Order: sequence, then structure tokens, then C-alpha cells
Amino acid sequence: MFQANFTTDCPPDSIEWCPIRSDIFACGTYLYNPENTTREGSIYLFQYNSLTKTIDIIQHQTTNGILDLKWIQCSPDLTFLSTVSALGQLSLYSLNDLTKPLICEDVTTDQTIALSQSWFHAVNNYVVISDQQGYLTICELDNTNGLRFSQSWLAHEYECWTCTWDKHDSNIVYSGADDTLFKIWDIRDCKQAIHINRKHTMGICSIISNEKNPNELLTGSFDEYLRQWDKRQMNNPLKEFKLGGGVWKIKPHPFNPDILLCACMQNGFVIADLKTQMILCHYKNHGSLAYGCDWQSNDSMNQLTELMDDCMSEEMTSDNKILTENFIASCSFYDKTVHVWKHQT
Repeated sequence: MFQANFTTDCPPDSIEWCPIRSDIFACGTYLYNPENTTREGSIYLFQYNSLTKTIDIIQHQTTNGILDLKWIQCSPDLTFLSTVSALGQLSLYSLNDLTKPLICEDVTTDQTIALSQSWFHAVNNYVVISDQQGYLTICELDNTNGLRFSQSWLAHEYECWTCTWDKHDSNIVYSGADDTLFKIWDIRDCKQAIHINRKHTMGICSIISNEKNPNELLTGSFDEYLRQWDKRQMNNPLKEFKLGGGVWKIKPHPFNPDILLCACMQNGFVIADLKTQMILCHYKNHGSLAYGCDWQSNDSMNQLTELMDDCMSEEMTSDNKILTENFIASCSFYDKTVHVWKHQT
């Protein structure tokens, strides 16, 4: 159910709710100008007011084009907004000030476009970055909030769209690229991948490691399939679920990892139940490529009391009836639009 919209200066491609202020979310934008070959962008910090149903700007900062942004919690009292850019830079910002990054470091060679990032906090504050040339680069955020480079290697022959840490093992990294290969790496020896999966028929654009189940992985591909994997046997997926558009982003529900919010590029945004392989909601109100999406962080301020959304499937199983509504932020590219909408699970 639509709540509010906002039009950005450049096309938006990434969006995330703040983990410590659940009424706030960040959005990154990217615009390539072929005339002068510049790649500009911006970062927005928005506040959603559920009473007035408005998206209000808290901060807006012009930057290089932003390809990915994520909130990172280094400790209960220390939260940053992390971005990777079209000039191959990783920047960290405080919640209170986007005008000047706390860190801005080159993390690719020759300003190659950085495409994605993933942080691991269980042991140290490690980040892995993927780039347009197919490289993976690992850095560590030290105690002084400086960025220390660890290693970099050529992981794929084409654009490496996505990378992520295994949430249960700080030595394992997953990557997926336009070469259709899904690779598993042990960072203690990156000369070759410890496994190469060739089951995708087009490029891989999203990978999720399950926080609760150490054996489960999810992948999304331009071939329109959401796939579930057991990392103990990677020969074939456990499940394949066609969503009708390239699965650019996968966001598990905060309380139920079987409920997945997916940005499906040409086919809008889909909420899918992995257990039953049912589409619970298909949000089609955006006018162009569906790229960024995120569930709102839930706290006592954001427990909603309205009835189930119109788009909710009546056939939903009782296991999924958590009776909690969730605001969702989403963005679409060419029409430069950010939406907030809601859905009950």
C-alpha cells in the first residue's frame, strides 16, 4: 500500500533504513553523463513521517555516483553510513553529517567503478568490495577509524556485481558476476576459488548468507530466478523461484528470513515466501527499473495497527501471520523516484 513518494536529483539505485533511527533511511544516486563521461551522484538522508505520510529531507550531499550504500554498526554506540562510488572510493559518514566523510579511500585500481560492499563485524570490522573489472578487495577498519588494506585479487573476468561475507565464517567470501559464475573464496588463500557454481544462466547480481541457518545461501540473477542453496552441496539449488525480472536485490524480513523482499528490475518489487514459494505481494507503483529496497527497522515506535495490505495474498500460511506491518522504502532508476509503502506479514 503506497504511503509517500519523493523525486531525487539523479537516478536512485540503493536505499537502506537506519538501524538505530527507524524513521530515517538513506538513498544513493548515480548518473552517467556520456558527453563529458562524468559519473555524478548524491546521498540523501530522509525521514519518513507516518502521521503526515511525507518523506522529508534531513540532509542532501552531492557526491560522485553512488553504486551501493550500507549502514554499519561497529559497536552499539558507533554507526556509520558506508558508500562505494563510481570513482572506486569507499567513504564513511556519521549519521549527523554527510557534508564531509570521516574516511574517503580509493579501493579499486585506476578509479574503476566499485559496485558493491559487504561488512563483517563479528571479529573485526572487515569490508569486501567488488568492482567493474571483476576484482574483490578486502580492507579493515582499525581502532582509529582508518582503513587498512588487506588484499585484492581478480575474482571474475567481467563485472562483479555482488559480494558478501559468510555470516558465520569470517574466512569465507561469496561473489557473483556477469560471467554467470557464483564463487566461494577462502580469504586465507585467494589464488583460486574453493568452489565455482555454474548453474546460473545469466549474470548474478545478489547473494545473501542466512544469519540463522549457517548452511543456507540465496542468489538472485538477471535470469529472473531467486535460488536457495545448501553450501554443503552446491551441485543444484534446493529451490528455484522465478520472479519475472532480474533479481537485483534480496532483503530478508527482519524477523522471518523466509519472507524476502526482492527488487526485480523490470518487474517491480516482490515479497516472496521462500518456504511456500508464493508471491505475497507485487508492488508495481514504480515506473522504471526496480533497484533499491529495504524493510524498515522495527522498534516500539513503529509497530503499526492497520489491517492487512490490499496486495496481501489471502492464501498466506499461518506460519507467516506475524501480525506486524512493515514500512518498506524502495527506489526506481530512470524516473528518479523513492517510495515508502507498507505490507503486513
